[in-house]
Amino acid sequence: MARRSDFYGIDLGTTHTVVVKAIKEDGSWKYTKLKLANMPINELDDIKETELLPSAVYFAEDGRVIVGEYAKEAIHFDPERVYINAKIDLGGSLRKDEYNEHTPQEVSKEILKICFAKIVEDGGANAHVRISVPAAFSQDKRSDIENAAKQALFELGYKDLKIVRTTEEPFAALINLVVNESQFINMIKGEKNTIMLIDIGGGTMDIIISDISYSSNVLQANTPYEPAKHDEFAGARFDYELMKKFMKDFLNYYELYEHEVSDTDRIILEKRMLLIAEDAKKFLCNKENVSRVYEFTCDFGGLRLNLDGKEPFKISLTKKQMDIALESLLNNKGQYGASQSIKRIIKKTLDDNNMTPNDIDCIYLTGGMANYDQISNTIKSVIQKPVIVAEEPLFCTAIGVALSLVIQTPEGKAEITKTLQRQLVQKETDANKTIDVNEPMLLGGNSSQMDVKSQIPQDEENISINISETKRMGMSYYIDVEDKMPVEIISKDEVYPCFMKKADVQLKTSSQSRMNIVLYEGHSIYDCNMRLLRKKTVEFSEMVNIGTAIDISYKIDINKIITIYASIDGEAPFEFSTKEED
Repeated sequence: MARRSDFYGIDLGTTHTVVVKAIKEDGSWKYTKLKLANMPINELDDIKETELLPSAVYFAEDGRVIVGEYAKEAIHFDPERVYINAKIDLGGSLRKDEYNEHTPQEVSKEILKICFAKIVEDGGANAHVRISVPAAFSQDKRSDIENAAKQALFELGYKDLKIVRTTEEPFAALINLVVNESQFINMIKGEKNTIMLIDIGGGTMDIIISDISYSSNVLQANTPYEPAKHDEFAGARFDYELMKKFMKDFLNYYELYEHEVSDTDRIILEKRMLLIAEDAKKFLCNKENVSRVYEFTCDFGGLRLNLDGKEPFKISLTKKQMDIALESLLNNKGQYGASQSIKRIIKKTLDDNNMTPNDIDCIYLTGGMANYDQISNTIKSVIQKPVIVAEEPLFCTAIGVALSLVIQTPEGKAEITKTLQRQLVQKETDANKTIDVNEPMLLGGNSSQMDVKSQIPQDEENISINISETKRMGMSYYIDVEDKMPVEIISKDEVYPCFMKKADVQLKTSSQSRMNIVLYEGHSIYDCNMRLLRKKTVEFSEMVNIGTAIDISYKIDINKIITIYASIDGEAPFEFSTKEED
């Protein structure tokens, strides 16, 4: 049986998945990164246990399901049965077809089974577990993860393992910053300090702006600004750009035209090239390899292409060549420069919040792409403030998720605040010894010994911490009952949870016998990517006059589940929810 002090956080990533346990040891809270099993394809191979589990699943022809490192390797000999980057396609309309025999939800389920099995093995059969989700995720994407978790627990027979509601990844990173980053204490001053947190993972990019202050023995962190959420711009986008370069070089080497490559061969080649692109990016983002050359020999089999007569194609990539290939994603240049570049996204985030670069004191960079130096350089060119890269960018989300459970307990919160108190006292001691007014991590512009010392509480029992999660919907919701232009019923700034509210809209029936209710999700009424969430048809018990008024009300629970109520005179209110039916 798990100890009450054990909490687990899961970061189900696009490229990698990690699990972290938070546990109380020697009077303070610490975390442990669990090693997850990579089951081999060949029985003669050893089981690999890694802290970073590749989010790849191989559905072998004999019915076995292989998750992790060995699944990625299967791309080279059986690519059609390997699924990578499935998280990106969650919540969509992707169905089984000749190229996709398994849905993204099914793929996620198999990855989560590995995570849950390790948690139980670690002693957490009765533990509380929380899974992170990108802030950019729609309700359908969140529902897919929740349903995948339920299915995984059911198939494993783990009835006592409790899945706590999901936590948005940038908020988890914020908790990790406050609680676990050694550089955080150097940010603290009495006045408000505004930090831009940028989380660039494999499949999503989230930006939140947080006000952090310390005064009157209260450490306050909140996020009152409009977040930026991008579910099509992240590490996978960088991999895709490199993959396109490799594909072009491959075709040129063998003197092939694109129309000469069948759809099947193209899919096989792109899967293999994406894997190589990811590997090349990781290699060249490592500071120790900056001056080295990434090389890979593409000795591919299983293709219908006639490649006889030439030696296997060799990929050779330097750091400078990679930077050039990815330039359009960093700056406002190239095919995607108009809307999808780091520079453009940063500027738009500031504009959306009526802010300028001068309003930002510091940038905190997390996620798998945090190790790519050109991202930091690009951000600095826009805001010109210090960029702090997370100490463990690949793990800080999972750590924050686990800690988000800890700070919900009185005991856990008390222990964490005492730890922060000790760090603040140490900061005072160090400040008394030596003062560096040019210290880049001390925010506020006018650092001094008095500034630091004046904020240090002398009674550690009086310190308190308050980290406020953004409770805004982040997306607007629109309803259509007349087959016309949808109208907004829930603003993106709506705070959740909320009790029953009547929507300030005027809707009328267009039929005497029924009404079709369609619910949409989008950033604005003009959002070209607006998504249809739910569609329901209501049959009236009696005939009504066309043009009868329709009253729309709604409520939102703690998990951002929306319930819509529609009623007309003489009819019982009809309700439907964004929560998917089991």
